[in-house]
Order: sequence, then structure tokens, then C-alpha cells
Amino acid sequence: MPFKPVKQINTILKQQYFEPTISWSLRVALALNVPLILIPLYKGFSYEVIWAAFGAYMLSLIDYRGSHSKKILIQLLTAICVFASSLLGMYVSHSVLWSVLSMFAVGLGVAVIRNWRDYGPSIAISIGFFFLFGLATPGSLEESLDYGFYLLTGCAWAILITMLSFPFQPSNPLRRSVARIWKANTDLLDVMIKKLTMDEKITTTNVTEKELAVRNLINQSRNLFGNRENRKTRLKTQHYDQMIELRKTASLFAATCGSMNEELEIINTHTFQTQQDVSIYKTLSAFAQTSARLSILIFTQGAGDLHHAKVRAKRCEAAVEIFSELIKSREITAKEKQAINHFIELLGQALYYLNLSISQIEKKLSIEKSDYLENYKLSFHEFVSGLRPIAFTGLFNELFRINTEQLKYALRVATGLTIGVFIFKFFEINHGYWIPLTMMIIIQPYYGATLKKGLERMLGTVAGIILGGLIMLLPMPREAFIGILIVDSFCVAYFLRNNYKVGVFFVTIMMVLLMQISQQASWQLIGWRVLSTLIGALLALAASYAFWPTWEKGRFPALLENALLRNKKYILQVTDNIRKKLPSGESWHKHRRFAEGANNDAFASAQRMLEEPEHARSQTDRNFVLVGACIRISREITSVGLSIEKFKTNVASAKLEVFYNAMSEIFDQVISFARESDGKQTFPDFNPIKKSLNAAAFHHNEDLRFIKVEFEKIVFELEAIVVVFNK
Repeated sequence: MPFKPVKQINTILKQQYFEPTISWSLRVALALNVPLILIPLYKGFSYEVIWAAFGAYMLSLIDYRGSHSKKILIQLLTAICVFASSLLGMYVSHSVLWSVLSMFAVGLGVAVIRNWRDYGPSIAISIGFFFLFGLATPGSLEESLDYGFYLLTGCAWAILITMLSFPFQPSNPLRRSVARIWKANTDLLDVMIKKLTMDEKITTTNVTEKELAVRNLINQSRNLFGNRENRKTRLKTQHYDQMIELRKTASLFAATCGSMNEELEIINTHTFQTQQDVSIYKTLSAFAQTSARLSILIFTQGAGDLHHAKVRAKRCEAAVEIFSELIKSREITAKEKQAINHFIELLGQALYYLNLSISQIEKKLSIEKSDYLENYKLSFHEFVSGLRPIAFTGLFNELFRINTEQLKYALRVATGLTIGVFIFKFFEINHGYWIPLTMMIIIQPYYGATLKKGLERMLGTVAGIILGGLIMLLPMPREAFIGILIVDSFCVAYFLRNNYKVGVFFVTIMMVLLMQISQQASWQLIGWRVLSTLIGALLALAASYAFWPTWEKGRFPALLENALLRNKKYILQVTDNIRKKLPSGESWHKHRRFAEGANNDAFASAQRMLEEPEHARSQTDRNFVLVGACIRISREITSVGLSIEKFKTNVASAKLEVFYNAMSEIFDQVISFARESDGKQTFPDFNPIKKSLNAAAFHHNEDLRFIKVEFEKIVFELEAIVVVFNK
């Protein structure tokens, strides 16, 4: 039975360490319910109070996990947008024509905003919701401004909560993002171990998914927390800079694990699976346990966790030594011996990164605790600088940078919502705004995702409507309903992060309670809401299928071409490093990130294809083979790059010039071959690149001979891509 690395890590994930869901849920509950409690004390309960509560609630639900200063800026922009959309909805609510036309315009904007990284969907739904809320609340200009004033009051309250909360966790978001990367490294090692033990449930695809999960978390962290351009500052930013270094080390450790997995594909692991010898499994388990300990330590930064991490690292060192000795007595083939030797080198590299991480954490802990106060000043200065016009310009440029697929999605959403609003307004359906509201929640950029999530969200919404309606039928005072809202709003935030299906259920209950808290509920009203939800769900599926659908079979070729192009740039950058021709300050690490990101996009496209209708799933298996080849190419290039880190032999640039040009040429030929893919294209000539690999430069020493083998594997994968396309 495989030894699970650090069993308590999953429990810790569900508690306070990596995702402070409890504190976020409390802030959401506070944002929603304080207006419901305090405003009626001064003016009595009125429908306007609901606008304030909804405004505070929607802004507090924006799940941005970066710096507080940028979150405040995002909330300010969202407040302006929801205020404008609500006024527009109330202004056009008397006209079916203007309601439909306005919905089309708002729908376009909502769909574009939805693509704004991870937090875009919550902002988009907020804007669309308040437009629909305005449509359902016709009134005069004076009444509209009154509702708008209460809405802005609620938004201001949510922003104030964010501003007041940041001193209590100035560094947590960055620490959490780096800790999650190390946790993902643990998961990667764990699935590699399970594959070694011949677990039938584990396939090569499972390993690839874990590798790509690490890359996704690294990219998310980079998007939220970038390197500072000017490092000539006082101690106030040393904590931040040290976490960035830890992230870089975590990324290199992940790259090393990927290279180890590539070597394990060659090694006959049955040799190491006897009862007396489970050395290879025990060695990887030691690394997995240490990675798990690091993921805990990075967030807690406790002395006890630091001690445990050091002990685990020492165990890794001993495991590598034992494994290296055992290998000497094994009878293995020459090919396996070469793979084993490189595997041992990679273990040493991984051990180096583990010890480097521990030393980086110790350095961070050595910074005086009082200097953490400087982080508050840093956050404040970042917030002030974020208010400059150039910062707003950057946000808007990012917001409206769209491609063809995003434009199709925007048109699809806008058209679908327009139809939903027309049905609602033209037939005057009671609470019919649930039709477009349901569509807005369900419809996704890809048909497969809409189909998969549509049923789940529809069931959660219908169940929430029924239960919320039943609660409103109970003869209870308003204070009791507010008590229920406090509990429900907490559950909304908690489950949106932990179980989205359950979160949709609680969010629907909350919306029903809020919308109905000042009115009398009825079975008829519940029925109309359920019917509207069902109509909205069906329209969302129909719109995704009928209006400019984006099928993955059309997207995949471009994504594969981009992956090949990124890998070409990556291998040329690594080769430049061997040739000592890299520009000053340049490294190969950046191109590894680009190549792995492109591989990730192509792999995700192939996965989404499995969720599409059968007619759109042509050549799915072939696509997985192609993207698998790209992933292996990246692993081999990374393996070469990691070897160069300790490469001390100088190789004359001219000796590798022929190979460099041949590699660039063969990649271009394969990319062209894949782009045309009509059976009539010229078959790439692999002879020049194979001939260049026999150059004397690659036989200079053992390191170069190893690099030659890795390059030969890359050529093999390129040939495999051509063969697959030629079938």
C-alpha cells in the first residue's frame, strides 16, 4: 500500500491555512446583514434597504485573492458599473424594445468582463444582476436615484470592510499562493508514486493533469503577485521578495519532478517493486512528505513546522544515498542505467531545491517581526498609486482585450439574454427576470461546460427557490428571517469556494429571502420562479448550441501550433544557454513557463472536447496523443535546462551552430506540416537534425552525451507528431 504523504495536509487545507474561507464567509455575512439591521433602526424597513444589502453582498463576494489595494480598486470599479447598470435597468423597464436593446448591450459587457481572470465571473454576474433587478423595479427618475443611493451605500460598506480587514493579513494571500504550489507538487509526487505501484486507476493522463495543475497555480500567483522592478528598497519589502524567491524555487522543483517522471517512463520499475526493495517508491515518498511539510511551513512559519521540514529533508538525503547504493547491485540495461543515473541526478537537484526553500524561509523568519508593519505602509502606498489614471487605463485595457472566441461568446450571451428578457417583458411573466438571471449563471464560454454545469446549477437553483419560498411562507417576524439570512450568507461564501453546487443552492435561498422579505410569499410565486428557472436553463443550453458555438475541434489546431511554437522558442533558448549566447540578464525559465502554459491550453482543449456532442468529438484520441507529445518535448527540454544549471564545460558556439539551425528548421517544418494537415503537405526531412546530433561537440563529455540523448527524444516526439498527422 502506498504511504500517503503527510495525511493531515488535506485537513489543513479545509481549515485556516491555505484558504481562509471562514474569515471571508464572516465578512460576507457582515456585509449583507449589517445594512438589514442598522438602516431600519433609523428609517424603518423599506424596499430600498434590500438594494443596500444586495450592493454590499455582491461586492464582498468578489473572490479576488491578491493584494487588498487592488481588490479595493476592483470593488470601486464594480460599484460604479452596478450603479450605472441598475439605473439603466430602471430607466428602460417601461419599454419592451428598450429593455431588449439594453440587455443586448449589457450582455456584451457582462460576457467580456467574465473573461477577466478568476474574479471576472463574480463581477459580471453583479452587473447583470443589478440590471435585471432594475428591470424588475420600474420607477421614476427620483425613485431610481433613491435606490441607486442605497445601492452605493451598500457598496461603500463592503469596500470599508475590505479596507479595515487588510492590516490583519498583509502577507497571507501571497504566502497562501506559494503554499498551494508546494501542495500541488506534493500531489504530483503522490500520483507518480501511485503509478509506480501499478495502481490501475492512475494513468499517464493523471500525471499530466497534476503537472498542469502546478503550472496553473504558478501562473495564478504570478498574475496576482509579480516581481518588483526596483529592489533597491528598505526592509519593508523583503518579506514580499522572499516569497517571490520561494515561488521560483517551487516552480523549479516542479520542473525537476516532471523530468523525473520522464525518466521513470524508461526505467523498468518492476525491478524495484519486490518485498525486500521498494527503494524507488520510498525515495519519492520522502520527497512527497517534505514537499507537504514545506506547504504547511510556508503559511504557518512556525518553529515546529520548520523543524519537521528539516527532518524530512534529511530523510530525503538519506533516501537518495541508499537508493544510489542499491542501484550499483542491480542488473539493468544500458538504456536503463543512463535513465537511472539521470534520475539520481534529478533527485539531487530536487533535494537542492528543498534545502534552498528551507533556507529561504529561515531568511524570511530572520527579518524582524516589527518590519511586518512596513507591509501595511506598502499596501497603502500601492493602493494610492493604484488610483493614478495610468492604473485605471491598465485595468480597462486588460478588461477589453478580447479575441475572436471571446467575441463569439459575448455575442452568444448577449443574444441569449436578450431572448430571455423579451420573454420576460413581452409576456409579463411574474418574476420572469429569473429567466435571464438563470441563463447568466449557467451559460459558459464552452458548450461542454454549459451542458455539464447547467444541470447541477439548475437543480441547485430550483431547490433553493423551493426551500426559500417555503421559508417565506412561515409566519415569522422579519427579525427571524434576518437571522436565517445571517446563517445562509455565511454558507454561501463558504460553499462557493468548497462546493459550488451547494453554494448555488444557498445563494438562491438568500436571493429569494431578500427579494421577498418585504412582501407576502405564495405557492403561485414559487411556481413562477421555478418555471422561469427551468426556461432560463433550457435557453442557456439552446443558446450555447445554436449561437456561434465554439467547438474544440476548431480551436485545437491553433492551440497545438502555439504549443509547438512555444516549445521551439524554449529549446532554442536552452540551446543558446549551452552556446553561451544568452543576452545578459536573460534565462530559459521564462520560456519554460510559456511552453508549459501553451501545452496546458492545448490539453484543456482536448479535455473539453470529451464533454461536447458526438459530432464535435472527432479525433479526440489523436489530439491527446499530439498534446502528449508536446508535453514530453517540454519535459525533455526542461531536463536539459536543469542539467545546464550545473554544466561547467564550455562548448564553442560554432560547434553547435549546425544543430541550432537544424533544430529551428525541423520545428518550422513540423509546425507547417501540422498547420496544413491535408495529406498533401511535404513530409519534413529529419535527416539534417539527426546528422547534426552526431557532431563531435555532443561527445565531448558525459554531460553532453546525456544532452544528446535528450535531444534525440525530442526529435522522436516531433517525428511521432508527423506520423500521427499523416494517418
